[in-house]
Amino acid sequence: MIWSRKAKPAPKPREMERKVHAWANRMAESMEKSPEETLQESRDVLKWSLKKNGPDSSFTIKALNEVANQLSRQNRISEETTLREQIVDALRKNVGAEDDATLNAEFKLATCLIALERPEEADPLLTHVVAGRSVALGEEDPQTLGAKAWSATVAKTVGRLHEARALQEQVVDGHESRGEGKSEQGLLAVLNLASTLIKLDQLDEAGRLVRSVLEVRRDTLGPDDPKTRDVEQVLALIETKSA
Repeated sequence: MIWSRKAKPAPKPREMERKVHAWANRMAESMEKSPEETLQESRDVLKWSLKKNGPDSSFTIKALNEVANQLSRQNRISEETTLREQIVDALRKNVGAEDDATLNAEFKLATCLIALERPEEADPLLTHVVAGRSVALGEEDPQTLGAKAWSATVAKTVGRLHEARALQEQVVDGHESRGEGKSEQGLLAVLNLASTLIKLDQLDEAGRLVRSVLEVRRDTLGPDDPKTRDVEQVLALIETKSA
C-alpha cells in the first residue's frame, strides 16, 4: 500500500493575521534596538562561539565579522582594527593566505590601518591583496583596481612617489580599458594621478589630466557644481605653481 502525505492545510485568515502581527512585532522590536544594544548582542554571540567553537572556527569568524561591522558603523575604528586582525589570522589558518576571503579580510584591515594613520602596517597587506587579486581576478578587475588605488595611496603617503605614480597609471589605464574612463571612479583615478604628478613637479602632465577631468565635469555636472569647482581650484593651483 502506498501512503501519501496529506498536504498541510492553509492557515485560516485569523491565524495568518496573528502570524503577520507577530512578525511585524519582531521586526519593530529589532528596529527599536540601539546600536549599542545590537553590538552587545553580537558580542554575546561571539563570546559564546569562542567558548564553544574556539577562535579559528568558521562560526567564530562570522561572529567576529559581525562585531567588526557593528563597530565600523559606529566609527570605532581602533576596536574594529583589533577584530580585523583576529579575522585575518583565523582565515590564514583556516583557508590559506591566498583565499579570496583572506584577501578581502586583509583589504578591510588595511583600510582600518590607513584610517588610524598606520600606513606602514597597511603597506604589506595591500601589496599582497594586489598580487592575489591580479592573479585570481585579472589586472583590470574592479576589485584589483581598487586595491591598487589604495596601495598607491599608501606609497604616496610614505614618500614612494614614483611607485605611487606607476600604480595610479595602471588604475587609470584599467578604467579606460573597461570603458569607464569618464565614470566617477575613472575621473577620481585621474585626479589621484594628477596629485602625485604635482608632488613630482610634473606640472604640465598634471595640468593636462586635470583639464580633461574639468571638461567632463562641466559637460556632465555643469559649471556651478561643487565637484566642478573643486577641479577648477586644482587647476588654478597647478597654473600658479607653473607661473
